[in-house]
Amino acid sequence: MARATAETASILRELYDEEFSGDECEPYQIGWDQLRGIAGVERLTGDIIANVGKLMLDSGYALVPFDNFLLVCMEANYRRTRKVPARLVESYLAVTGETLLDDDGDQEIEDDDV
Repeated sequence: MARATAETASILRELYDEEFSGDECEPYQIGWDQLRGIAGVERLTGDIIANVGKLMLDSGYALVPFDNFLLVCMEANYRRTRKVPARLVESYLAVTGETLLDDDGDQEIEDDDV
């Protein structure tokens, strides 16, 4: 019987707190077949992954699908990763002849650690 996506997301968050492989509260990999079993579905559709992923993001976790597994992690695990300098981003901006507006509707990312 299929589980609700909220229950599946909750289980993935609970697994994050479990101790295994000598670590606790660390990012972990889960196989596609394992997630299918937890979700109680024969096939993990894009909608299921998107809905579980959104629920995970809403609580500070991330579900990252790769070809052979999915990664479950917390935003806090990656706060100290390197940041792309503005000068590099500027060299890759897509400019189409239209003037770039300051308020283009994108949400600004705030960093509380700065």
